[in-house]
Amino acid sequence: MEPQEKKEKFTPKGAMAFFIALVVLSLLFWYGIYSLMIERS
Repeated sequence: MEPQEKKEKFTPKGAMAFFIALVVLSLLFWYGIYSLMIERS
């Protein structure tokens, strides 16, 4: 029974993938609005 070692070795791949996807989607969203603002100006 050593939960500390398990926590260190365990990596939440689902959470990591979700976080990375969230960052990528936010960047795409931001660049989309940014390009629209450049085209309009």
